[in-house]
Amino acid sequence: MVKLDYTSSGSRVPNPPGYVGAARETTKRERTDRQGNELKLKRAWEMAFAPAKSLPMQGIMLYFSGSGVQIFSLGMIFMLLTGPISAVTGIMRAFEPFRTVRADGELSYSLLVPAMVTYALCQGAVFALGLYKCWTMGILPSGPADWLQFETRPTWPEWSAVRALILGDV
Repeated sequence: MVKLDYTSSGSRVPNPPGYVGAARETTKRERTDRQGNELKLKRAWEMAFAPAKSLPMQGIMLYFSGSGVQIFSLGMIFMLLTGPISAVTGIMRAFEPFRTVRADGELSYSLLVPAMVTYALCQGAVFALGLYKCWTMGILPSGPADWLQFETRPTWPEWSAVRALILGDV
């Protein structure tokens, strides 16, 4: 079946063989953009869950590092505490390659927001693991004895034994 196209002169001229109309070109481009967006979103979700996938290994390494205050343990804790902070502060830079194409052709982060939030939560879990290790090593102040230097004690009035005998407060 031959499709006919109207030209500006109003005459009917058949389309040449292999011709793809302008309407089909836009749908082909939209389909390519949609497939590219789906692939980018898939990769973004893989990146979002990457910190959570490394948690078991980091936990095992912390377990074998012991609970003593040693340079190896402190180095691991330092990396567990500073890594998530720097990752969350650079979240826009990390997800920049995964920006999706909107209908108007502009790049956008709008579809990446759930993956970015998941990424930040997974980085928070890594940070919590580092805080837990600090707590088990005794580095993190967690008990009342850790805050004694800030505690003020009330001054009690002195009572002599004679006065206590007279007033009957013995």
